[in-house]
Amino acid sequence: MQPTAPNRAHIRSRILEKLSALGQDGPDRLAALNVFFDLSLEYDSLRDFKTLCVLVPDICLSTPASLYLRDTRGRLRLRRTTSAQGQKALTLPDPPCPDDPGIVRQDGGAIVGICDAEHDPALLGVLCLHRPVAPEDDGFWLEYARWTARIMAVKQASVSNRKRLTFINNLMRDIGHNVIVPNIQFKLFFLQMERHLALMESRIGELVPARPDAPDREARRELPFLARDVRVLQQAISRRFQQSSLFLESLLRRSHFEKGNYDLVLKPCKFKSQIIEPQLERFRPMLRAQGIRIEIDPDVRIDEDIQLQADLGLISQVFANLLANAVKYTQPMPVPGETDAKILRYGWESLTEAFGPGKPGVRLFVATSGPEVPPGEQSRLFEEGFRSSGTDSIDGTGHGLSFVKQIVELHKGRVGYAYDAPMNVFSVLLRRPQDAADTTEAGSCPSPS
Repeated sequence: MQPTAPNRAHIRSRILEKLSALGQDGPDRLAALNVFFDLSLEYDSLRDFKTLCVLVPDICLSTPASLYLRDTRGRLRLRRTTSAQGQKALTLPDPPCPDDPGIVRQDGGAIVGICDAEHDPALLGVLCLHRPVAPEDDGFWLEYARWTARIMAVKQASVSNRKRLTFINNLMRDIGHNVIVPNIQFKLFFLQMERHLALMESRIGELVPARPDAPDREARRELPFLARDVRVLQQAISRRFQQSSLFLESLLRRSHFEKGNYDLVLKPCKFKSQIIEPQLERFRPMLRAQGIRIEIDPDVRIDEDIQLQADLGLISQVFANLLANAVKYTQPMPVPGETDAKILRYGWESLTEAFGPGKPGVRLFVATSGPEVPPGEQSRLFEEGFRSSGTDSIDGTGHGLSFVKQIVELHKGRVGYAYDAPMNVFSVLLRRPQDAADTTEAGSCPSPS
């Protein structure tokens, strides 16, 4: 497990250069710590850090040293040494890492435990010093061992994180090959099914009426109804696939994982037909099952289809989260002219100066009937993990609104909450291109298919 000669020689050379720069030509504990800290940052690999741990005592303090670390079975194994004595069996006190580990003196030298108080097992290894250690030097060596443990834990975490990132990147390549590509093929299957259904309907329409005594009269009479039912099922499955495909391809976008954050793909998209209506269609059965009435805000121009510059998949997920919350949290409230009712109301409006003079935007909102969120909690609604006290009896993680806020802010927009009795109003304010038309231009975001 010794490093190659060039690595060891380079580290030795750097230590000597650091000592020369400090003007040190003899043992000095403060200089040793300075060199140790500086080079532990310069050499980011765990392999080189192990070498540094034994070379600093040997070169800076004329103290040959050996570094033993625990293996996967918990045994201490020699990893680095500057001593000619070779590997020796070690006898450690029990427990090896108490709050004040002290120094164990053995065979004209000393053993210092390298302890990580934050993890179990606490003992990472030991540093063996191959010369007598004076009692007044104990504090220095204990401090040296403590910093060795801290830096080693950071570097081990860095190694683990690099392995995780490599795994995630490999996993995303596999997902792209084994999930996303077949998903595109499913789209072709749906197109083929659409063509076959259209041909079947055409052929059924061409059939001449059956004679009253024809043996297939009943079957031919049922064919149009069967074709209609298949058409309805095909459309329902296709819509569900379109939305699942949209979320799958946007949330598992490889660039998210390569960059370590959501990577937006912005294109002109129409809010009404491409974002809110597909999500409403998806959640309509669940909303109806909860007795929730769906309304469009009376002030909305329903003939208007506002165009946004947005990532279709991610912004659609924003409204999917708001509608999912509506399914869970909408409550019956008094409504003028009728008994208590559960209501979901949605809408949009253009604002000419939403983000300042000459900076237009669009306010999109989903409102649900229910009691007001307590005023002291309203500012925390979009925090990760936060849940209002009024929702304790309902399953949830507190992640949905945090995701909404994150995606909207990536679009350089804002989220908001207000109470307009009897409705809790969740709004999204997005920038709107100043030259946006009410129709999707060539090259804009296509409808999922």
